Amino acid sequence: MKIKTVIIEDEITALQHLQKILSQVSFDFDVIKVLSSVKTATEWFQNNQKPDLIFMDIQLSDGISFQILENVIIDTSIIFTTAYDQYAIKAFKTTGIDYLLKPITKEDVNISVSKFVEKFAIDNDSSFLKNIDLINQLKTKEHYKKRFLLKDGKKYTPVNIEQIAYFYRDESVFVKLKNGDSYIIDESLEQLQKELNPNHFIRLHRKLLTNISAIKSLKNYKPGRFVVELEPTYEDGIYLSQERSRWLRNFYS
Repeated sequence: MKIKTVIIEDEITALQHLQKILSQVSFDFDVIKVLSSVKTATEWFQNNQKPDLIFMDIQLSDGISFQILENVIIDTSIIFTTAYDQYAIKAFKTTGIDYLLKPITKEDVNISVSKFVEKFAIDNDSSFLKNIDLINQLKTKEHYKKRFLLKDGKKYTPVNIEQIAYFYRDESVFVKLKNGDSYIIDESLEQLQKELNPNHFIRLHRKLLTNISAIKSLKNYKPGRFVVELEPTYEDGIYLSQERSRWLRNFYS
């Protein structure tokens, strides 16, 4: 997922510093526009489609950036950046989700954008996206779970993560192994998302978290939408939304 971003900053050094940080953090930004004044920002927002996220310096060469918000309606999430802290209360009365004091650090941006990702998921009624992709990229490989102890009656079976095809929810949560065996597991899919490496396990929909190695095929069934076939076979049809189909195509590219 690329985050379409606008930067409003009039100091060249501060702009270059922020752009460098955005290229280093765990999120994928598409900076579609850089603006440097209240006037140019107002004109741009009046005539262009809104981005996903705005980094907005408060003190600009021709005024205070809050004037932009008075001139045009902006419902996009904003991360304010400033060398001063006296505007914090006013910032959070807007669509501001964070307030970063300069000099901004890589850690600052990672934390702030994580807030945006969570808000984005909730606002778009995509709660299953909340704990995958971007937020999980902040974890190191050492944090990911590598094995499970699965219970079958009084017997416990140890399995390595490579043996698991997918997890699915059907009243209870089950794990399906690549050999076809299934076990009930005492964790939610949301908990499992946090424990598993997102480069190997992806959420196809609300009821299914799959190992990418279990994806047998992707077939077009409507323009821009995939139906997914897994191995071992998943009983229900897996029909992806356009957003999720686009994400999955990008995942493999």
